[in-house]
Amino acid sequence: MSDFIAAQFSALERDISSLSALLQRLPVRAALVAPLPNTPRGMEHEPVQRIDVKAHTGSEAIKLAAACYQDLHNNMRYSQKTSRRTVGVLWFSPSQTGAKHEIEALVERINNAKAAIESFVTTTYHTRKERFEALRAACPGIMTLHLYRQIRCYGTENITSVRFSWQRKDALVKPDKAELLRRIHDDLAHAEPDYQLPLEQLIEKVAATPEPSLRVRRHVKVQPAANIMFGESVKTVTAPMPIIVLQDADLKLKLLRSFDATTPRKARADRVAAEILGTFAGTTIEAFPD
Repeated sequence: MSDFIAAQFSALERDISSLSALLQRLPVRAALVAPLPNTPRGMEHEPVQRIDVKAHTGSEAIKLAAACYQDLHNNMRYSQKTSRRTVGVLWFSPSQTGAKHEIEALVERINNAKAAIESFVTTTYHTRKERFEALRAACPGIMTLHLYRQIRCYGTENITSVRFSWQRKDALVKPDKAELLRRIHDDLAHAEPDYQLPLEQLIEKVAATPEPSLRVRRHVKVQPAANIMFGESVKTVTAPMPIIVLQDADLKLKLLRSFDATTPRKARADRVAAEILGTFAGTTIEAFPD
């Protein structure tokens, strides 16, 4: 079965190599790219306080973008749980390059091969271990996070601007109340005396809160996003790799600024006020009004 994965991966590598070579020999209208600092091994769970962004332009930017597209394997110096990210835009004018359809066809084949491998692996193998072993056998040293991520290419829309920003989100889920209480009780049974009282108080608060009102909020690491304006509408997408834009119409670009965790977050106007019951296992437990 790994023959399918190996064949798709071989075609994928050939097309990425062809795309990278093509982009580097074409005249570019604008190239603005910034590789973000990589996460060292073992540092995946450390809080991110600052991320410095250094912009590159022209041929150097295209080389960095090509290197990002081809970066599919693990690097032993860096985390395998956190993707290596390069933010930016490559803007080509079809009237100048004459290669619009060639670029689009290569990107489509690359993305289709990535999706085909992901679909095959997830539907054929049912456990994480089986999927890991299948990928390791067919593509030794592959980094799954990089293998599955798609290259964004826009060639039919009239884009007026691409502006980058930092996305700082929280994951908010509705917990199973009984399971949550069981986990807190388990921690209480093994807790040091100094930590027992906060856990006991948390158990009381959770027990007194109706299950539909309970939420568990988990912090999600900051990530770069692109705000793409199509006429009067804006689409926000994650941006771990440079975006390719193929159009003759003028385009405004604004690259990402350096990230500083001390900068206050803007409060969402539609955010419902909730009561914080306490913290547990790196999450915040909240009670929302009925």
